[in-house]
Amino acid sequence: MESSVLDVIYLVTTLALFALVGLIAKGVEKLGPPARGAASREAPGGEERR
Repeated sequence: MESSVLDVIYLVTTLALFALVGLIAKGVEKLGPPARGAASREAPGGEERR
């Protein structure tokens, strides 16, 4: 019985850590410069990139 309680505590702690890392990542992402859009499909000379 005691081991199942410890398993639940471990699972909840692991999920909480993942959520915390996700929140920190979102905060750090907002601190950085805005993301650039997708690269153009045309090369600078007007030719298609391959």
